[in-house]
Formats: sequence, structure tokens, C-alpha cells
Amino acid sequence: MSSTVDLSNAIEPFIDVQFNSWLTLILAFAYVCAIQGPRLLLLAVLGASATIALFDKSSSAVQMIKVVALLPLGLGSVLAYQTMSRSFKIRHLSAFTAYINFAVYGNIVMMLGTPPGGTLRGLCSKVACLALFIWVVQQGYRVGFKTVRLHNNLFVFTAVSKSWIFAHAIYRFILLTLPCFGSGRRHRLMEFYSLGLTFALSLATGLPFEHCFGMADTLTAPAAAGWSAIATTFDLIPRDTRKNEDLVAKTLGADGDLYLSGVLLAVAAFACYKIGTGRK
Repeated sequence: MSSTVDLSNAIEPFIDVQFNSWLTLILAFAYVCAIQGPRLLLLAVLGASATIALFDKSSSAVQMIKVVALLPLGLGSVLAYQTMSRSFKIRHLSAFTAYINFAVYGNIVMMLGTPPGGTLRGLCSKVACLALFIWVVQQGYRVGFKTVRLHNNLFVFTAVSKSWIFAHAIYRFILLTLPCFGSGRRHRLMEFYSLGLTFALSLATGLPFEHCFGMADTLTAPAAAGWSAIATTFDLIPRDTRKNEDLVAKTLGADGDLYLSGVLLAVAAFACYKIGTGRK
């Protein structure tokens, strides 16, 4: 028991243990719903969205826009489409695909606007982001941007490779260490959740790993944003008192910034190699 407490105390400065414990349960629920059928999950998303809209008085306009984009407009729209009849989905597949492409590519482009916060890794993240964007657009171009495949329950995005997924995970993990994200304690495990869900969905459905990433990421980011908003609104768990701390600067210093910058440039170089060779 004491060893568990010691471990919790050791990682608490870097990870919000209580927040992530509940988030794990939420994602487990989302996973089961995604496999069994999206209707219950859609109701949960709409309920959470309405609750946040009615009771959240502390979030800024930017934070609220982000939650709306991720929950009802993001995950909610995907689930709503999945609940429709197969004939409806076939008839509107082109429109849905265009919507998804706009959301996927637009979300990556928006990351270019992340403030570097006076860090070298912040500047290098822009290089990596641009390279990853060109690479994933190239993959979409190869299939004529017909990136969505019909499936009974899942949202299946097919125009992304396994190597891109892991390169993007490294990039985004480092991105969340920038000062504008504060301590990042609540979201430090996001990439592990996303990749873990991708693997679990692939295992359960028999779909290729890379085809499940879109659904996994669409579940993970809205779940984290929604749970964070609800937990803060109703004081369900202690607030992140370290949220404005730059833990990377405090723990890694200039050497850490330099090291992470090198990793980001390696990601960018890898993406450029894939773009140049035309490989996935």
C-alpha cells in the first residue's frame, strides 16, 4: 500500500493521477459503446455538451469553442452519422468525407498557430507540424481524398499510415510540453490513450491498426476536454494547482528544450523523407 502511495506522490507533479484515473474509466465506457453501438455514447456526448453549456461559467470563450468543436461538432457529428441507416450513410458519404477531411486537416494546420513560448522546441514544433501536414495530405491525395470507409459502428479514416500515426504521437506529446499548455498534467497521457484505444479497436474489429486511429483519437480528445470541463465546473476532483507551471523548464531546463527540439526536427526529417520517397 505504501509503495502505491509513494508511486502516486512521485508522479503527481507530472500527471494528475485522479483526473486520469477517471478519464481511463470514461474512455473504457466510450470504447465499449463504440464497439457495441454508438447510440448510448451519442446520448452521453449530447448530455455532457448540454451540461457544460448550461453550467460552465468559468471557461474562457476560447476554451468553450474548443469543447464545442470537440464534443458536439466533433465526436457528436461522427456518432450521429454512424447511427443513421446504411442507405443514408451511403447517400451522404461524400459530404461526410468532406466534413471529416476539413476537420482532420484543419486541426493539424491550426497547431501551427501554437505559441512557441520563447522556446526552441516551440519553433521546431512548427517545422514538424508542417511536415506532418504535408505528409498526411499527400496520403489523402493518393486516394482522391476518399478517406472514409463505411463501417457499421466505427468511424474509419483510411488515409493515414502507421508510421505517420507514431510520428504524430511523438510530435503532439512534445507539443503539450509548451508553456501555453501549462503543466500539462491532465493531458500528458493523451497519446498513450489514443494509441491504446487504436490497438484495442483494431483487436476487437479486425480492422487494420491505422484505420482505427481516427476513431480512437476522436474519442480521446473530446473525452479529455469534456471531463476536464465538467470536473472543473462541479469541483468533482481537486483543481490542478500546478496548471500554470512550465514543468519542462523547471525540470529539464535549457538542455531539455534542446533535446526535445532535436526530436521534433528528427520527426520533421522523417516526414520529409516519406514525402520525398512517396512512402507511407
